[in-house]
Amino acid sequence: MSFRNLCTRQFSLLTASVISALLLTSCANNTQATQNSQEMAGNASSAENTNNADNSAENKKPDELIPFSLGYLPSTGHLLYFVAKEEGFFEDYGLDVSLSNFDGNSDVVMAVESGKLDAAAIGSTSSISYIQQGANLQIIGGIMKEGHALVVKPELVEGIDPEDYSLELLRGKTIANVDKGITDIIYRYVFEHNLGWEIGKDVYFETMSSAGLETLLNKDIDAVSVYTPFRAIAEQKGYVLLDYSGQNEPFQDHPCCRNLASKALIEEHPERYVAYLKALIKAYKFYQENEEQTCIDIAQYCDTDIDIIRGETYGKYISSTPDPETKAIWVWYDALLRGGYIEEFDLESAINTDLYKQALDEIAAEEPDEQFWQDMLVHYDEYNINYTREDYFDIYDDDWNYTGGSES
Repeated sequence: MSFRNLCTRQFSLLTASVISALLLTSCANNTQATQNSQEMAGNASSAENTNNADNSAENKKPDELIPFSLGYLPSTGHLLYFVAKEEGFFEDYGLDVSLSNFDGNSDVVMAVESGKLDAAAIGSTSSISYIQQGANLQIIGGIMKEGHALVVKPELVEGIDPEDYSLELLRGKTIANVDKGITDIIYRYVFEHNLGWEIGKDVYFETMSSAGLETLLNKDIDAVSVYTPFRAIAEQKGYVLLDYSGQNEPFQDHPCCRNLASKALIEEHPERYVAYLKALIKAYKFYQENEEQTCIDIAQYCDTDIDIIRGETYGKYISSTPDPETKAIWVWYDALLRGGYIEEFDLESAINTDLYKQALDEIAAEEPDEQFWQDMLVHYDEYNINYTREDYFDIYDDDWNYTGGSES
């Protein structure tokens, strides 16, 4: 097998998102979000032509809104859902969205594929893995980027200036690991490729079924990777953030969750997904411009101190975006492929950027003098269009058609 290794290149082609960090970010749920996903409404009165999405959605009365079921985990990383719901952007585009809280990736994937959920935020690793296994799903946008950190016991850094903190402090230490988790994918790569260490000799991974802050109560564990908002909670408990996942090549701006939907539902009701993505785009602008109210909206779904919410929403190495950011998806695919977690397959056909681009184009056309939308269009081109196949893999030809295998 031959393909270009972005991971060994000394530049970051990600200035924006991907990886599942496999874990869907989560904090505690403080909302009465329904646990039962609603079925999609029939044809309602929506137009089948996606170019008429505005007319078919924005002019609906409340009793004419189209039911739309959305799966999430209550986390600051899923803020676009919360803001779009609380600020009325979903309703503005004709959708009556019900938020359904799920416990893990496998359950939510099945719910999306079966049509019980119309869309959901699903970890990047799970998204790619399930699609490889034949799940009839498409990635239609992004949600959260980065948001993970390696946390250590305070005694490990005692007497050391924080400016001198580095992964070198973990030499000979044991890190809690979850199969296909952040430690397994990002830090295994960083230790082996960036530092030249040997797992099991220079640093040790203790694989567990799950690993959180409580893992550090184990005297044999020195470090664990946690996600937002548990990074801040860890510091409150006296632990130390040694390293942010996004600090490391080539995982700057790595993705966490991806926005997934059933390919069958997309083909049946494309206008609904354009409306859905429009609402997330408007929520993104709101989040960028209204910090205080955004944190209040998130607090409706995360039972966490508002200052923690603020820090884990606008702090270091954490952000959210509705843009698919295809470049980042390929970097994550590369990491999974090199780690032996997946085999080569045609992921390109499962990445649908057309819906997002149409949604953004229509919003920009409505407000041609709004620079924010123009900046988003530039960002879209940079992370979805303006790159070459040669930067990625030899399993695609020059037109990004899957060749069925590696080219020599």
